[in-house]
Amino acid sequence: MISLRRHVLTLVAVFLALGLGVVLGSTSVATSIRDAVVDREETTAAQLETARNESAAQRLAADRLDAMAGELTGSVVDGTLEGRPVLVVVAPGASDEDVSAAVDVIGAAGGIAAGRVTLTDKAFDPEADAEVQALVANLPIGDAPATDADLGTQLGTALGRAGLLRTEDAEPHLDDDDRATVLTTLSDADLVEFEAGTLRPGQLTLIVSGPVEDESTAVRLASFARTLDREGAGTVVSAELTGASGYDAVTVLRSSGEDGVSTVDSAASDAGRLATALALAEQLDRAQGHYGLRPDATAAVPSLPTAPAR
Repeated sequence: MISLRRHVLTLVAVFLALGLGVVLGSTSVATSIRDAVVDREETTAAQLETARNESAAQRLAADRLDAMAGELTGSVVDGTLEGRPVLVVVAPGASDEDVSAAVDVIGAAGGIAAGRVTLTDKAFDPEADAEVQALVANLPIGDAPATDADLGTQLGTALGRAGLLRTEDAEPHLDDDDRATVLTTLSDADLVEFEAGTLRPGQLTLIVSGPVEDESTAVRLASFARTLDREGAGTVVSAELTGASGYDAVTVLRSSGEDGVSTVDSAASDAGRLATALALAEQLDRAQGHYGLRPDATAAVPSLPTAPAR
């Protein structure tokens, strides 16, 4: 007969064996998990390092290609805008650096600075719509846009008639007195800003823009650009949009299938400036495209000219 003491010792031995098994099993599992975590961490770290190296290599390649574009821009664009007056319009979102660089590349292409007009915030303020419609309707601009035309068309018609040459004969739309009246009226209404005495009729228009907060502003600017394109010999909208958030006229124009106005999405890069000058020259032949680094661009830059532009 088994004594009580022996029975207790047996039970203790059984429980100790079970406990030891659990401990050993737990330790084994923990070791496996730890090894798996370490392996995974090492794999993730290696993948991260590889991604960093690949990103750095791509960034270096892009920088070198952009620097090469900068070195070649002067000789490539030289003469492509020879004697052509270009009106520069500064829109919301544009940086001073991009505007200055755009003016420089127009000069490098032989273009003539026809002046700089800045569109104010009021030009895009919905609360000023009625005022703009009434003002444009009473300006001496010839055939006025339809009363139900959007505000981009209204303002674009007024500024286009006062600031651009006609497409068909490269003559001003208006005589000097009416040009001065229109420009002064738009300025007095706080819709545009420009330095007095610096504007002359342009043949082409370059609109320098950037990302904005309101979609309506981007849509209105796109309409404004289309109108200037019809009033003159061609229009290009440039903006620095790489990685930018918000709304922009370049996206609006591209997504609508625009086939008149050209766009450039990398205005801050040397390649973007090269594209801007060539796109302006391309517009003289009424050719058009969407250029830059974004997926919705059709090419990085326009085709290089094979002969001097007209």
